[in-house]
Amino acid sequence: MSQTIHDILKQYWGYDSFRDSQEEIINSVLDENDTLALLPTGGGKSICYQVPSLVNEGICIVISPLIALMKDQVENLQKRGIKALAIFSGMNKREIDIALDNCVYGDYKFLYVSPERLQTEIFKVRLAKMKVNLIAVDESHCISQWGHDFRPAYQKIKEIRDIIQKSVPFLAVTATANTRVIQDIASQLSIDSQHIIKQSFARENLGYLVLKEENKKQRLIQIIRKTGGSGIVYVNTRRKTKEIAEFLRQNGITADYYHGGLSQEDRDNRQGNWIKNKTQVIVATNAFGMGIDKPDVRVVVHMEPPPSPEAYFQEAGRGGRDGKKSFAVLLYKPSDKTTLERFHELEFPDTIQIKKVYNALGNYFRLAIGGGENSNYEFDLIDFATKFNFEVITTHHCLSILGLAGYIHLSEAITRPNRVKFEVSNNELYNYQIKHPEHEGLIQLLLRKNEGIFDNLIGIDLTSLGDLLKKSAKEIEAILKKLKSYGILEFLPTSNQPLLTYTVDRMHEDRLKFPKAIYLDRKTVKKEQLDFMISYCESDTICRSKLLLSYFDETEFVDCGTCDVCLARKKKVLSKENFIVIEKEIEEIIRQMPLGITQLVQKMPHHNQDNILEVVQWKLDENTLTYTDKNELVLTGK
Repeated sequence: MSQTIHDILKQYWGYDSFRDSQEEIINSVLDENDTLALLPTGGGKSICYQVPSLVNEGICIVISPLIALMKDQVENLQKRGIKALAIFSGMNKREIDIALDNCVYGDYKFLYVSPERLQTEIFKVRLAKMKVNLIAVDESHCISQWGHDFRPAYQKIKEIRDIIQKSVPFLAVTATANTRVIQDIASQLSIDSQHIIKQSFARENLGYLVLKEENKKQRLIQIIRKTGGSGIVYVNTRRKTKEIAEFLRQNGITADYYHGGLSQEDRDNRQGNWIKNKTQVIVATNAFGMGIDKPDVRVVVHMEPPPSPEAYFQEAGRGGRDGKKSFAVLLYKPSDKTTLERFHELEFPDTIQIKKVYNALGNYFRLAIGGGENSNYEFDLIDFATKFNFEVITTHHCLSILGLAGYIHLSEAITRPNRVKFEVSNNELYNYQIKHPEHEGLIQLLLRKNEGIFDNLIGIDLTSLGDLLKKSAKEIEAILKKLKSYGILEFLPTSNQPLLTYTVDRMHEDRLKFPKAIYLDRKTVKKEQLDFMISYCESDTICRSKLLLSYFDETEFVDCGTCDVCLARKKKVLSKENFIVIEKEIEEIIRQMPLGITQLVQKMPHHNQDNILEVVQWKLDENTLTYTDKNELVLTGK
């Protein structure tokens, strides 16, 4: 081992020491232990697999669920001088061939892939030839049907153990998992309990607030003006991102909006301006935030409750990563509950409708039954739904369930630029230029501006090339197509549509099956998550941080003192005499038998419930009361 983990950390990240559990996780991996690491959002999960891979010879395979996240990670590594690449939907067979060859024969350190990619024969054959030093499973909660982002392809990750060397360790990382999900991840990846490293999800510098508010826009203005600094505002539709951003600008706050429907250039520019603090507030859908490490976010506001505590915890956790005081504010009104419940029902269309959508897909692409496995199609959801008179939202959810059932895979919408790669040798290219001087200018320009164009598909800008050669972008495109027809180069035109892939041959709709795990069980889990979020919003007696952390099965912590519930409790006045009376009565009842908090309150109907809860909380904080494993209160004897 020529460099230590601290050398690597200093060389590439400029840090002198690791944070919290990072070093323990890295050492576990270097000892070749399969490891599960649970760190809060912003806890530096990527360093836990990047550092050990850089220490050892070979390449790290990173399995990631989102294209945008893969691209961000690859770009961040490349900026640090580390060779990394990603394989994702939208790349053609030639691009994938080139990328995999680079991983086998080049000195690349990281390959990011989707879990679906692992199952392809071309990947399995090349993987066997790679010198793999680590398998990193990012967002590993996706492996569990009890997780909030269940993805069945994750459950097949363990199969690659039969292809790679037995000593290669697996590192699963996540920021959102309760006990049931943790046990599921560990079981499916055969991770021993002694190698589960969990850091508390508690964020002491983050104040959680739920504000009951009908006029949310006006309250938003007050929040941003009061907190100051950089902020994120989450909304649940693309239309609202623009609407709220314009409202903020009208009120003197620099703001912009972000969603998955924008071009890659627009998204990059808006995100960049916000990171550089040229824009104070970014208003976004949940498409924003993954892979972004902006430490000085002072406030994260949700205009509506997200559908799960995992999603809320992850999005709210993007605030205050620099350790300074920040706020996660959720604006809530009674009608939000009805909206959440309606969205939940829409998320699970009946199977008859799902089959209709599947059949229509085959007709849309003119694909015969019995064919189409691994075929890719650019897909316009709006156009498809309009042609077959389907509701867009319902169709989206039908496609999602078809994907979970393993029949199709619908990628994220990403912009794929024009790409070229020379397919001939230098000598052959030189001879071609002599015979075709009309193409020499473009060829020479491509060679000068694009290092590695003989080895990789390189993104190019047709307009810029045209400006330099005094030609239009269309003329440049025509020349490139001609060069492709002669076998001189590979040319892939730009596209920004999502890709729909048939993962198995198209079958008759009557043969479709939807396993219980991806339909009925998921519906139950999603309803549990929704119910928790409603409870979180409507509760006004339990510390927000404590309530949220209880979902992740963390129970050993005190009230945060900064959430709206804690602040309200401080304002309440309970006389010393009443306090003593209630305290003695609680002790007498609990001394007879342990009770849950609800049962205790029921046994004290002559006292105000809030006063009882206040005394109980004080005694918990003072450690004169505690909870058992069954969530029953007992006296500590202190």
